[in-house]
Amino acid sequence: MVAHGAEGGGGRDGSPIVIVSNRGPVTFSLDGSGDRTYSRGAGGLVTALNAVSRRQEGAVWIASATSDEDARVAAESREEPYEVEDLRVALVEHDADAYDLMYNTLANPLLWFVQHGLYDLPYAPALGDDTRRAWEEGYLPVNENFAAAVERVLEGNPQGGGEPIVLVHDYQLYMVPHFLRERLGEGPFVSLFVHIPWPDPEGWRVLPRYVREGVLQSLLRADVVAFHTDRYARNFVRTAREVLGVEGDEEKGVVRYEGREVWARAYPISIDPGEFEELAASDAVREQEGPVRDLPGKLLLRIDRTDLSKNVLRGFQAYGRMLERHPEMKGEVTFLAGLQPSRGDIPEYAAYAEAIHKAVEEVNEEHGTPSWTPIVLSMEDNFPRSVAAYKAYDVLLVNAVRDGMNLVAKEAAVVNEKNGVLVLSETAGAHEELGEFAVTVNPFDLDEGADAIHAALTMPEEEKKRRAEALKRQVRENTIEEWVEAQLEDITAYRKARG
Repeated sequence: MVAHGAEGGGGRDGSPIVIVSNRGPVTFSLDGSGDRTYSRGAGGLVTALNAVSRRQEGAVWIASATSDEDARVAAESREEPYEVEDLRVALVEHDADAYDLMYNTLANPLLWFVQHGLYDLPYAPALGDDTRRAWEEGYLPVNENFAAAVERVLEGNPQGGGEPIVLVHDYQLYMVPHFLRERLGEGPFVSLFVHIPWPDPEGWRVLPRYVREGVLQSLLRADVVAFHTDRYARNFVRTAREVLGVEGDEEKGVVRYEGREVWARAYPISIDPGEFEELAASDAVREQEGPVRDLPGKLLLRIDRTDLSKNVLRGFQAYGRMLERHPEMKGEVTFLAGLQPSRGDIPEYAAYAEAIHKAVEEVNEEHGTPSWTPIVLSMEDNFPRSVAAYKAYDVLLVNAVRDGMNLVAKEAAVVNEKNGVLVLSETAGAHEELGEFAVTVNPFDLDEGADAIHAALTMPEEEKKRRAEALKRQVRENTIEEWVEAQLEDITAYRKARG
């Protein structure tokens, strides 16, 4: 059996709907009694795709098997999706070496670094045989494996249903549209949502020719290529036009390729405000509120992974510079940084984590007193504590080098109880939607960062309230449900235009 779209969405004609992502909604394991159990997936993408699955009753979600028990579920779900709670899941087991090449060489760091502009170009990347091997023996086989899984799932499509709708997600799976068309032809509607930034054409040219052209050609076999911002959608159209020489219109968001019209669209991802407000009122969060509220002075907050793209190091440096310029602020503010360690097996990330610790030590040694620690660093994944801090911050710092969106800015705004001010990088995806309510900062300029932090900390209460209320209103009016509905409406519009 296969899922069918609920009434009112892109599958209202009975079209089977399949969601495809590298990371799935659940991870299976065995409990102490040897019985199968599972844990829900975390992260913004999984949360968002859960909303898609809920909106389209019975949708099948295809994802990678990442545990031993996942592999057993994968074998069981080859013929029939595995049902867990309100989800129907088909897990895909990959060759371990191929998956490692795909994930740890081609997708991360290469695609991630290129799309976030993280390479020190005079030195890196140095592309060679390892890159080609990762592409040919890792990225391509894993993507083809996903396409084969989609084909298997759709084989159970009952007679009379509409053409399938296949929603593919993110940079690990750029070649899936190519393999889907090879297997299924032009009938299915295929979209690929890019959840990370899309660079300008010159940034894309860092990739080896076989990757940059192969990826673009695959994406242009989808019907819609989706992004979180208009800027990224325009960059994609420009990249396709300049790298492949195809016809593209940035303003209309259209690329014409091999007789087909491909739409480039922006759908800014969001959250479920009600769900976050309920979480903020939970006992688990309330238990964490005391230690957060006991910190001296006003609360400057950041919640991030230790990813290079998050720009944590410059955030601490800008804060230190603010204390140098405004010594009267010493003891009047505490910077709480909740950081989740990320990708420590990649040398650049391990070095960055060390630099973060060093920067914190330097600021604390230079400006701290026996009764006041300028930066309180927590290197753990403690989400209840993060939400408790969301409620209490006076200033939230989001100074990413680049971000597809940045949901922290939205999550925190909804539950904050102090008219907190958002300091937001102009290069974060969220800035396109939230910038007018924030204090905008150039993420590379330490002086501007210091000034922005000080301005936010000393902002008059009336202005803080105006901005905070507008920010909350924006997030509450553009929820995850609106994000899903906008995509489903465009599926209907595209199919109607295509005839």
